[in-house]
Amino acid sequence: MKLQVAGLWIKITLATLLVGVALTFSAPAYAQAGTWTPPVAVSAGGQGWEASGAIDGNANSLAVWLDPTSQEQIKSSSEPAGGNWGTATVVFSAILGTESPCDCPAVRTTTAGFATAVWRDDSGDVFTADRPSASGWNPAKNLIPRGANPISNLNFVMNSQGDAAVAWTAGNSVLAVLRPAGGAWTAPQTIATATGTRSGPHVRDDHAGISDNGAVIVTWESFNIVCGTRSCASGSFALHASRQNPGSGVWVDSGSLLGPGNAAHDARVALDSAGEAMLAALSSPGVYSSATQGASGGAWSSFNTVVNPNNSTIVSDLASDGAGHVTFVYEEIDFFGLNTSAALAVNSSISSNVWSSPVVLSGGDTIVGEVLFALSSSGTAVTAWLSNTATPEIHAATRASATGNWSNPLKISGPGSSIALEAAAVNSAGNALAIYSGYDVNNVHTEYATNFRP
Repeated sequence: MKLQVAGLWIKITLATLLVGVALTFSAPAYAQAGTWTPPVAVSAGGQGWEASGAIDGNANSLAVWLDPTSQEQIKSSSEPAGGNWGTATVVFSAILGTESPCDCPAVRTTTAGFATAVWRDDSGDVFTADRPSASGWNPAKNLIPRGANPISNLNFVMNSQGDAAVAWTAGNSVLAVLRPAGGAWTAPQTIATATGTRSGPHVRDDHAGISDNGAVIVTWESFNIVCGTRSCASGSFALHASRQNPGSGVWVDSGSLLGPGNAAHDARVALDSAGEAMLAALSSPGVYSSATQGASGGAWSSFNTVVNPNNSTIVSDLASDGAGHVTFVYEEIDFFGLNTSAALAVNSSISSNVWSSPVVLSGGDTIVGEVLFALSSSGTAVTAWLSNTATPEIHAATRASATGNWSNPLKISGPGSSIALEAAAVNSAGNALAIYSGYDVNNVHTEYATNFRP
């Protein structure tokens, strides 16, 4: 799933930017006691690639990854709270391939420990499997057959109760399937469609969010492709957000919220427990702006600036706790070509849509990339990133509440060379999980997991 694929971020350095950081950004008042466990190889005995992780309300951890050792498989391992990671088990066996963007799995869990994983096989079909609490994986099901058009931009979201949605683009349509907690997946539903073929109007999805009451929002772009004899160009990007309230079965399109413009908007959306929503989108180069929507839907507010750094930005994620406290974590890249970057966070609330000054999370790290961020319904949070110096390390910071301070960044990686961050998760009590990959002493690509215990 593209939601948790490592290796997409630009590798850069921070030395010069720190001068500007001291002048421009708030310095974090470090807080939060707790420890990270020594990393454990969860994919021992095979190869691990593109992992996803989840942690339930009782601090039970779960990892799912792609293993291409012989017959390519989806594998999984779990750790009971305070216990040891178990032996890897096979979730699914198939010939997985390289169809864009990737076939890597994404896993989510409810507070009670009911887990769902979603992935795509080499044929282009999308599969899913469930793991009931304190049980093994149920047989995988073909959730979305490819059909005539390749599936792209796959987005999987699930709330703490088990309501879930998957959105994707196929051909010239944005589609979704939904599942109520304890229920069955719907048939594919069309969110938007366009009439273009090689040239003409097109649509594609950006992101998805879900509330604890089951409301789902999918952000998507309408755009136009103009083709000449040798090449095609995309333009006239307009941002939309379509919403389906629980039990309605109807998608309501916002209409154009930003644009049309020359670039896509990379929109992210987050919802609180009542269904109020915030959307953050690229409104101009390097600048993200946000708008809000009420619990039952309706019109979106005017846009306010989230960050305007005069530098390039790469978004980690936008997330809300149950009460509507919102955090936006991003990587900032120096605009002047000085090869500098930092991981930062800003805070707001859906009710105010007014953002705090940025806080630097990455401390004095000199090369920052692969920034991942997770937020729970209580506001506890974890951010992890690759500190890519001569000897790369995974560093992380945690937060104990929505209005609390971030901790001092700590090294959480151990063994492995050529390491890459792949997953981060946190529960409402502040227990966190991070998964990274690296080559072990036998040059086998291995997944390593470490847990934060507050």
